[in-house]
Amino acid sequence: MEQEIEGTPRFGGKHAVVLGGSMAGLITARVLSEHFARVTVVERDALDDGSAEPRKGVPQGRQLHALLKKGETILAELFPDLLPALAADGAVTFDFGGDVAWHHFGVWKKRFDAGMSTTCLSRPLLESHVRRRVFALPNVRRRDRTEVTTLVASADRTRITGAVVKGRDDGDEARLDADLVVDASGRGTRLPGWLSGLGYAPPEETQVKVRVGYASRVFRRVEPSPYPWKSMYLIGKPPDNRRIGALMPQEGGQWICVLVGMLGDYPPDDAAGFLEFARGLPVPDLHRVLEELEPVGDIPTHRFSANLRRHYERLERFPEGLVAVGDALASFNPIFGQGMTTACLDALALGACLVEQRGLAGPGDVTGLSRRYHVAAAKLTDAPWMMTTGEDFRYPEVEGQRPPLYPAMKWYLGQVHRAASVDTEIFGHFLRAMHMLDGPEKLLAPSTALKVLRAARRASPG
Repeated sequence: MEQEIEGTPRFGGKHAVVLGGSMAGLITARVLSEHFARVTVVERDALDDGSAEPRKGVPQGRQLHALLKKGETILAELFPDLLPALAADGAVTFDFGGDVAWHHFGVWKKRFDAGMSTTCLSRPLLESHVRRRVFALPNVRRRDRTEVTTLVASADRTRITGAVVKGRDDGDEARLDADLVVDASGRGTRLPGWLSGLGYAPPEETQVKVRVGYASRVFRRVEPSPYPWKSMYLIGKPPDNRRIGALMPQEGGQWICVLVGMLGDYPPDDAAGFLEFARGLPVPDLHRVLEELEPVGDIPTHRFSANLRRHYERLERFPEGLVAVGDALASFNPIFGQGMTTACLDALALGACLVEQRGLAGPGDVTGLSRRYHVAAAKLTDAPWMMTTGEDFRYPEVEGQRPPLYPAMKWYLGQVHRAASVDTEIFGHFLRAMHMLDGPEKLLAPSTALKVLRAARRASPG
C-alpha cells in the first residue's frame, strides 16, 4: 500500500467516480484516494495490471512518449518506489541538457550538464506500473470493459450525483452513486453533450489547428553506443521546414524514433518512406543514424488535428459534484510532451481544492468545488498552452486566434532559441520552462532578456 502524503488532510468524502482509466484517470484516482472512502475508476478497455501492452483506448500509445521533469517529480511523490521500479524494468535516464543532441531554430543547442534527468520508456510500461500501484490501494476499485452511458443528476439538476454504466460483455447496467464525478475520459469526452442534455450550456472551446501527423519506429540500441549522445531531437525552423524528428532510448535495449510533420506533411508508414521523410529534416544527422540501425516491427502512425481547450471556468452555470481533468479539459500538440504532466498538475490542483473545500464547506460537502477547481486548472493550463501554441503559430497556416503582442513574443523566443546555442544559463532557463518546473516569466525577466539578446548576437545565423 502506498503511504498518504504526510500532512495532507482528508476531505471526508464517501465515494468518487473517475471516468477513464488512462494516465489522467489513474493519477487523479491516486489523489482522490486520500480524500474519499472509496474511489471507482470506470474504463472501456480491459485493464491488465501485469501487461505493458498498448491499449485500444490509447491510439497514440505506440508512439514516442516523453514525461517532462515536473510530471516525473509528481509521480515520484505520489508513488515513491515508481522510478526505481521503472529503472529495474529497463527505463533509461539521461540529462536533457548534456545527453541530447538538439538542433532547433537553425542552431545546435549548447550541451551541458543541466541536472535535468529524464526517464525514457514506452507509454504502456509507464501506465502499467502506475495502474498496478493505484489499484493496489485498498479504497480504489475499477470497473473495466465498462461504458459510461449518462450522468445522474439531482431532481433540480444542480448537482451530479453519479453515473450510469454498462458492461461491454454482458450489457448489464448499474448506477454508481457518488459525491464527485471526475471526467478523465480524454479529448473525445461526451461531457459537453451530457451537460446540454441537462440544460447547461456547453463550454466555449479554443482551438489552434495544426494538422500534425506522426509515425514511430523501434530500433535495436547499439551497445556500447558509437554516438556521443543518448538522444537526438531535430526541429525544423518555421515557416519553411515543417518536420520534426526525435530518437530516444527506451526499455528492452531499444531506441524509438518519431517523425512528425505539421500542416498535413504526414510521415508514411512504410520503411522506405519513413527513411525518405527523415531525409527532409533540417539537418541530415538523424537520417544517417537511422540508416545504420536495425529496425524492429512495423511503423504505427497517428494524427492530431488541433490544440483544444474547454473553458468550463467561463460558464455561469455548472453542476456541483462534477469536474474535468487531463485531455478532457485541455489537449496539446503532442510533439511538446505536455499532456501527462498537465494531467498530473490537474490532479494535484483537485487535491488542493478538496483540502480548501473542507475548510470552507465542511467534510464531504462539494458545494462550490467545481467552480473553484476549474478556475485553478485554467490558470495552470495557461503557461503550457502559451508555450505550445506560441511555437505552433510560427507557421502562418496554423489556424487560431493569436494573442496580443504575438509578433514581439515570437521574435523574442526566437532569440532565446538562438541564445541557447551559446549560453548554458539561457538554455537552462529554457529547459526549466519547457519541463514546467518554472513558468515562462523567468525568461521574460529584464535581467534575463538582456543576457538573451547579447547571447543571440554571438550565435551563428540560424
